[in-house]
Amino acid sequence: MSADLITIRPRRSLMVTAVLSFLAAMVPIFGVLYWFASARDAIVPVSVVHAIVLAIGAGVLLRQLQVRAVVTDTQLTGNGIFSPTIRVDLDDIEDVLLVETHVGPSPDTVTQLIARDVDGHTLFRMRGNFWHEHDLEALVAALPVPVTRVAGPLSMAEFFDEYPGSVYWFENRPGLKAAAAAAGLIALAGVIVLVTSVLGFSIPGM
Repeated sequence: MSADLITIRPRRSLMVTAVLSFLAAMVPIFGVLYWFASARDAIVPVSVVHAIVLAIGAGVLLRQLQVRAVVTDTQLTGNGIFSPTIRVDLDDIEDVLLVETHVGPSPDTVTQLIARDVDGHTLFRMRGNFWHEHDLEALVAALPVPVTRVAGPLSMAEFFDEYPGSVYWFENRPGLKAAAAAAGLIALAGVIVLVTSVLGFSIPGM
């Protein structure tokens, strides 16, 4: 069994912000729903919906707590919230690049760490906006391969063109973002219809 040389985890502040945002959204919404439900003897169905939402949030939080990147004496492994664990043998890594990129309109740059094979194909990537810089430096130092810091920031489009295989399955896909937004709106509308019908409200046109 390989021993872990180093294990790093994402910025804890990201998780704290996500939890606080989730609670800030849920408290007023369900506060109002429970207030109406108590006057209509409909606490149970609202509680069921609330429990489902909390379970989904807890599932995402649990997944977040499992996100990490690990260097052992034989492998580099890592996973994301919505991506499976990737395992790369150290013998397959030719080099590591640290590339500065512009993400969105912000003038600040984000470091992209990519591990490549002998053909220049990306085997492993980490986005610096999710990790502390000192953790990335420690992880790079634990890898027994050359490290190159690429000069000059790139746009994300330039980065994807320059380093094939670096795109995550959910990146650079406008259609996927639109579909996810539509699914979210449909789910929200479904919850609204369900709760309002249980509470005895009528929605015009429905």
